[in-house]
Amino acid sequence: MHEQLVEHLRRHFPDADRIVVEELAPIPGGFSRETYRFDAHVHRGGAVHVMPMILRKDPPPAAAIIQTSRQREHDLITAIREHTRVPVSESYFPIVDPKPFGEPAMVIERAHGSGQTSNLFNQGPDAAQTDDVIRHLCEVLVELHTADVDKLNVGGQLSDPRGVGVETTSWDRYMETTFEYYINIYPKVDFDPSMSVYMDSFLTLRRKKPRPLRLSLVHGDFNPANFLYQDRKVTALIDWELARVGDPREDLGWMKTMDLLSNTSVMEHPKSEGGFLSYYNKLTGWDITPEEIDYFSLFGTAYVAVEVAAAVKRRVNREHMQLLHLYILQPSILNLLNFAKMLGYPGVA
Repeated sequence: MHEQLVEHLRRHFPDADRIVVEELAPIPGGFSRETYRFDAHVHRGGAVHVMPMILRKDPPPAAAIIQTSRQREHDLITAIREHTRVPVSESYFPIVDPKPFGEPAMVIERAHGSGQTSNLFNQGPDAAQTDDVIRHLCEVLVELHTADVDKLNVGGQLSDPRGVGVETTSWDRYMETTFEYYINIYPKVDFDPSMSVYMDSFLTLRRKKPRPLRLSLVHGDFNPANFLYQDRKVTALIDWELARVGDPREDLGWMKTMDLLSNTSVMEHPKSEGGFLSYYNKLTGWDITPEEIDYFSLFGTAYVAVEVAAAVKRRVNREHMQLLHLYILQPSILNLLNFAKMLGYPGVA
């Protein structure tokens, strides 16, 4: 890996006299990609420029829980940097050929700032910054949601990134074709009879659709762990692999869900603006209601849940023997209880 990194960096920085990779080490946490941090020492004209970087690599196919594309992620990050003010790390290059690292990968800038976002909440050491950081986070999300979709959706890659027949020609077609995807994939996720709760949620949500809203570029995994901050500002929004064209309320609903699971309180800030949703509505004028956020908490969770449940079913059926999938089985079952509660099942507390 060390030698391959040096070789690829030489190709990306052909004017460098010498490139040395130091401090190569895995970054713990997360389950969708393998990530490694390192410093690239680029020697050029007698000077040395130290560049903090990350190698973001796909896991082996059997271990992959969610299938995404490093080329597509690179193209999106590049477009965001060119066409918006959303703070995001530079993506230096994708490595589509699996030979150098065993699987496709990409090399990106390691952005500055703290990733310990839990320090902002529950009387953490950075609690004095919370209102300012979350205010800026809301402004960043609005910048993303109001950006020109055509400029960010390079080659139409994000209209249907999973290639499952989702159409983004209109809000109605987007919703209907997404439900068709959820329903069609159900045979691949029903590893237990209790999974029928998912099917019930798909049918219920399709029957009770809210008012239409303009489609936007959504982050897809907008949660308390996916931003960095420093000096009361967000320094980077990270992990773009689930980004797609969709309803902007999906990001808000997913944040509400993950806020609860993470024991944070992003949605309560900035308190000076009446909370995240209030400030978001002030900036957009879209008047999104809490009920709409609850709806998209379920709708957006399904986008992740169907892939995770399908991976778990493959493990239950012994198509592979990856240990991580057994670990994920536990939160998958608990998530069914959350779905049942939000659908109003009696006796579910």
